[in-house]
Amino acid sequence: MNNWKEYIERTFQPKSDFQIEDGTNDDGNGIYRITHSLTGTIFHFIYPEDNWKKIGDVQFYNPKTKGSSGEFWESEFSETEKKKLDDFLKPAIKTGWSSQDFYIANKHYKSYVYWNQKFAGDRFNYNTGFGCFSILLFPYFWITTQLKKRKIINGMEEVIIEPTEKTFANN
Repeated sequence: MNNWKEYIERTFQPKSDFQIEDGTNDDGNGIYRITHSLTGTIFHFIYPEDNWKKIGDVQFYNPKTKGSSGEFWESEFSETEKKKLDDFLKPAIKTGWSSQDFYIANKHYKSYVYWNQKFAGDRFNYNTGFGCFSILLFPYFWITTQLKKRKIINGMEEVIIEPTEKTFANN
């Protein structure tokens, strides 16, 4: 493998399991989008540059949840960076992942995205919905989130996303 595009083509197999939308018309611009047909998980490889020797960002998400992977950030193609990206994509590809989505008045304000299907361990916090008001309402959101996690009050949805690999092996 000599660049990120070759890595992507080798990683996302069999090709028949994925829909690919190449929106990278200009060098350094656009998104290469891969959607897994069975799970619905979507992968974005953003702003590839220098003949795919560098990517601006990588993200994955699934329409079943408001949570997402966070961002991988800019990366030059190398063995070290390939290993980092493999670790970043592991929940979506190999182990599956989960998300707790929190709502107030049916409006999403936070997700805890876990790197496994057990809602435990390492997680990424994803916040939306209330913008600058989130800072002012932080104590209210914090207390409400704790009550919802303990299932004392309603307003939390738990979603488990299966991995894209057919083995569906869980850690």
